[in-house]
Parts: sequence; C-alpha cells; structure tokens
Amino acid sequence: MVDARRFCRRLFHRVYHPYALRQLAKPVTRLRGRTLLTDPEVFHPVYFLSTPVFLDYLSTVAVAGKRLLDMGTGSGTVGIFSASRGAHVTACDINPRAVALAGENARRNGVEMEILASDLFASLAGRRFDVICFNLPFFADQPRSFFEHAFFGGPDFETIRAFADGCRQALAPGGTVAVIFSEDSGHDRIVSCFADAGFVTADERTAHKYFERFHLLRLEMPPSAAPAEQHG
Repeated sequence: MVDARRFCRRLFHRVYHPYALRQLAKPVTRLRGRTLLTDPEVFHPVYFLSTPVFLDYLSTVAVAGKRLLDMGTGSGTVGIFSASRGAHVTACDINPRAVALAGENARRNGVEMEILASDLFASLAGRRFDVICFNLPFFADQPRSFFEHAFFGGPDFETIRAFADGCRQALAPGGTVAVIFSEDSGHDRIVSCFADAGFVTADERTAHKYFERFHLLRLEMPPSAAPAEQHG
C-alpha cells in the first residue's frame, strides 16, 4: 500500500510540479475565502499542500480567548485564521521576509496579531502560551537559507528537537502543542523528538492530500513532567 501510494505520488508530482511553480510565481493567492499575499522566498500557504490540512485540524482545537503561538508563521496563515477564531496570536519566523509578509497579510485581513522575528523561542524568553502550533520542517537535511528553514529540520531533526525542548518552558499548564508533518519524515522519529522532551500524544490523526499522507499530533505535557513555575 505504501509503495503504491509513493508510486502514485511520483506520477502526480510530475504533473503538479510545473503547475505549482507557475502558481508560486503569482503574488496573491486565495485560501478559505481569504486573500493572501505571497513571496517566492516564503513557504506558500496553498501549493505546498500541508497548510490547508493543518487548518482543518486546528479547527478542532479550541483557541478562542487563548494565547496561541504560530511558530514558523510563513505567510501568517495559521495565525490569521486562529485570530479570526478569537485567539490572542503571537506569530514568529526566522525568515525576515516571512515576518514582513505575515504582517501585511494580517493587516489586509483585518486581524490583530503580534509578529516577531525569532529563531524558534529565541525572542520569546519567559513567554507562556496555551496553544503552540508548528508546521514542522519535516525533511532531514541542513537548511542553507532562510527559505529552506521551512523544509529542512537538520540532518537529525535538530530543529524539531530544539522546538520540543523549547515548548517545555513556553507551554502554559494544561496547554497543547499541535504539529503536522509528512509520512516521509518517519513517524516514529518525529514522535521520539517530543517524547524525549517529556510530551505525550493526546490526539493523533492522519490526512491525505494528493497521495501524500500527513500526520497531525496534539501533544501535552503530563503535570508530573512539566517544569515548575518560576516566581520572583
């Protein structure tokens, strides 16, 4: 079954890839009734396929009134849709062009959200969030540009491991981490990154988009494993 799906994906991408390249060059796209500006040096919210799948999953997560962190925001899409559902959104990205693009898309879509340049949690020291979302960079290779940080999480998924460790301190008590990644990453490798940081899987689902299977996880920190609150 897996081999058949991969074969179908190879055939599909032969057709889809030229089409996607033409679409990526356009400065504007539409998603779920919203208009979004795009940038060829920023992860595209439609034609890289995972963002619409992630939005569907996040619609099942309660966000109204909660502090939500959109890690690796890209075009700002997850933050914008979450803010429209009543979340208090902070969005961040290591790519300066993504930070600028997310800000403009938030303004054009009439939502308020804080947008920061940050290498993971570097600019968020001491901050706590009720929901942390990340469309993981789920290929095991070394990024060589800001743009490639959206795809490559390091040869041993160092970015994902650092993200999981950072969530330990940044997640508020009772909070949730929601992530998406492709089956190409190796399911157990990704789950182990979070398990090593003390997280347990509270919900796991799969979704298919054009022969590609995505894993969607909601992770929580058991009370006994959560870091103690710091006072002072």
